[in-house]
Amino acid sequence: MRSLLYNRFTAVTTAAAIAALTFTGCGSAPGTDLPEASEETSVQTESSVEEMTAQEAPVQIAEEKTEETSKTGTVTVGDDNASVKIGMVTDTAGINDHSFNQSAWDGLLFLNDNLNARVSYIPAAGTDEFVADLSRLADEGNDVCWGIGYQFADAILDAAEMYPDKHFAIVDYMFDEIPDNVTCAMFNAEEPSFLVGYIAGRCTQSGKVGFVGGMDVEALHAFQYGYMAGVEQADSETGGSTEVLCEYIGTFDDAAKGRQVAEAMYDEGCDVIFHAAGGAGVGVIEAAADMDKYVIGVDCDQSYLAPGNVLTSAVKKVDVIVSNISVQYGMGDNIGGRMIKYGLKEHAVGIPDEHPLVSDEIYDAAKALEQKIMFGGLEVPFDEASYDAFSPQ
Repeated sequence: MRSLLYNRFTAVTTAAAIAALTFTGCGSAPGTDLPEASEETSVQTESSVEEMTAQEAPVQIAEEKTEETSKTGTVTVGDDNASVKIGMVTDTAGINDHSFNQSAWDGLLFLNDNLNARVSYIPAAGTDEFVADLSRLADEGNDVCWGIGYQFADAILDAAEMYPDKHFAIVDYMFDEIPDNVTCAMFNAEEPSFLVGYIAGRCTQSGKVGFVGGMDVEALHAFQYGYMAGVEQADSETGGSTEVLCEYIGTFDDAAKGRQVAEAMYDEGCDVIFHAAGGAGVGVIEAAADMDKYVIGVDCDQSYLAPGNVLTSAVKKVDVIVSNISVQYGMGDNIGGRMIKYGLKEHAVGIPDEHPLVSDEIYDAAKALEQKIMFGGLEVPFDEASYDAFSPQ
């Protein structure tokens, strides 16, 4: 089967195809002050996704393309006779989280569109179903089976042991000892978080900004401390003293909880909140729109959810790494037992090009910092210890 995958992948210009996955944009506008939000701004929620364009709602279009939904709950796009078969299991936030899972599915759809791959996803009902779901992907003939997020760590190990002839991959987790049939994909999440923190620190008028995280786990700390360092960098340039409120809400899928916490932060005086809370972050964006405040998206460009309120987004190109690693496997690269890390140097994280709610001056300054990080002139903290040692440049 490995040789069939190799023949299929090398039949197209793979490098050019992967390069086509690019950022889709984010927020920008004139002036250094935080602009007034439009009263007409509203959040595009699940019920209104069907009204979006194909570019804005890739998941909705994907579901229309779906050729079969099996009795077991697997959603499949493509021909069962395809020589390339890749599958993923979402975390509990589901495929329509406007974030991590949606971006990963976009990456698989890219393989379907460009390499005629058969791609599948299973929406996980709960963490206790992860092993069964990964096993189902393996039983259904997928050559690479993805677990989207650190919560799959134990399940990936179990499934990899049960199916030694299948390859498994996980996003945002690294094992102490990585099995030969497992690949770990990690992001330098602190890097885009630093950039959006800098933008928040430059744009705030109240001198108070917020961070809302999903679960209080190591994988999320890079977002928090990178963001806080970015705010500190902005203060060092402007002479400000911005307060950062941080709260973890214990969920990635409860939008109501995200909204509740965000409303409280806005009531306390925050005028910008950065969320790293998956589907629960949609509630944060809803609160920003309803309260005429500003919010920073995560994982993908979330400006389409509330164009007048999403200041920018800390983009992690999950679609690119899912496509990239799947292609590497198919081409016969030895990626088993490895951790592959992606950051600014690999063009796998960053901020969107479009910035209608951020002045060119501030955006250009953020991009200059991006270059410093890329070329080693600025070390971004990723945990409490490295943050305590951080000094603005």
